[in-house]
Amino acid sequence: MYKFIGNKKQYLCKTFIFIMKTSTFLLLITVVGSIVLLPSCKKDCDEPPKTTLSLNFYPMVGNSALVYNQEYVVNGRKLKFTKAQFYVSGISLKNTNNTAVDTEMRYALVQALETVYSTGKIDAGNYNTLEFSIGVDSAANHGDPTQWSATHPLYAAGIYSSYWDWTQGYVFMKLEGYVDTTTAANGNATTGFAYHLGNDNMLRNISLSIDKSIDGSETSIELNVDYAKLLEDIDLKTEIQTHSSGTDSIAEKIADKAQEAFTIR
Repeated sequence: MYKFIGNKKQYLCKTFIFIMKTSTFLLLITVVGSIVLLPSCKKDCDEPPKTTLSLNFYPMVGNSALVYNQEYVVNGRKLKFTKAQFYVSGISLKNTNNTAVDTEMRYALVQALETVYSTGKIDAGNYNTLEFSIGVDSAANHGDPTQWSATHPLYAAGIYSSYWDWTQGYVFMKLEGYVDTTTAANGNATTGFAYHLGNDNMLRNISLSIDKSIDGSETSIELNVDYAKLLEDIDLKTEIQTHSSGTDSIAEKIADKAQEAFTIR
């Protein structure tokens, strides 16, 4: 009987020691795990939520939607577009603290056949200014065009992409079509025009006031692009072509109208 009791006590004692050791080990793992995970958790908790943002560019000719090969009256002359596109770079938003927040995708090739252009994710918050440039920043403009993937806006061999080998740079803006060049401005739009803007000095910075609270999984900013405004200072009878060579006044006049051509929809 006493032997049985002794063995039982010994068994209980060993069981107690085993439980204590196991509990201590599990506690140690929990503490170490917490220490390891704490910085990561703190980092994740400190990061603001992200929202997917798109810029929606609506092509316009004055108050009318731009449709290729449709006739409009611009500067008193019949005109129709067959191509209208431009590069956008340096896309950012300024919050109410006047801090610029860059978008993930900072480039876009905007052309009149498409409206929606994703800029990736951006921090949620309240923003009062949208900023971007028409054209491509100098570093990318003169960089190796083969570095970009086939889905990137700066991929030089894309279907809408436009790159000049002779200047080793992108064509920032292309406006092409037909216009009436008769003296009395009473004919049909049959004379071709081609306005190709490029080179670093044609880059134009755009700043637009917005009142945008970004909070959620997806949102957009809507913009009108008035192509008639871009041509407002152009004599459509005589100034019908530019390739931005030298001190080209035609290209300059179009580029200088960029700020006025963009409005929040």
